[in-house]
Amino acid sequence: LVETSRPLLEKLTLFWHGHFATGYRAVEDSWHMMLQNDMFRANAGGNFKNDLVHGIIRDPAMIKYLNNNQNTQKAPNENLARELMELFTLGVGNGYTENDIKEGARALTGLNYRDDEFTFNQRTHDSSGKRIFGRSGQFDGADFVELIFQRPSVAWFTPWKLHRYFVDDSMQTDGDIKKAVNRMSRTFKQHNWEVRP
Repeated sequence: LVETSRPLLEKLTLFWHGHFATGYRAVEDSWHMMLQNDMFRANAGGNFKNDLVHGIIRDPAMIKYLNNNQNTQKAPNENLARELMELFTLGVGNGYTENDIKEGARALTGLNYRDDEFTFNQRTHDSSGKRIFGRSGQFDGADFVELIFQRPSVAWFTPWKLHRYFVDDSMQTDGDIKKAVNRMSRTFKQHNWEVRP
């Protein structure tokens, strides 16, 4: 971060590490943490939906951190589904219900890792019908992400966090801050979730 010739890239990498919060204490694998950091760096200014969010549900460090390796058809674990909506995309209480979390957890079953690679375990995946955000289908983890990006609050939450990180770290959302974030939000959505614009 100090010696790089690309400080914005490193600052964005640090932002994504905080946004998609993970930590070594729970993961207990420094290689997985480094791989995650490399993924953030490679996609720091890329596409939020396709590169970062779809990437994070397939990331071994995140899978371990939020116990998705224990999320099975017989015993759904809600951690990744909850954090995916609360902290990563929509914000706390913005456009989803507890039932959406439960159904999202079922969609995320089977997403796991072996050694250092993402794996999908069909035997532990719940392939039965689910109802998320009022829509029904045999959704999997990728479908769940796509459904999240149809929610209105997804366009506002991450630009607001970026604004807080780079411009004004207050929690306020009134006046000039709201106008600035609204402009960022429109640009974010118009450019199909590309971070660079």
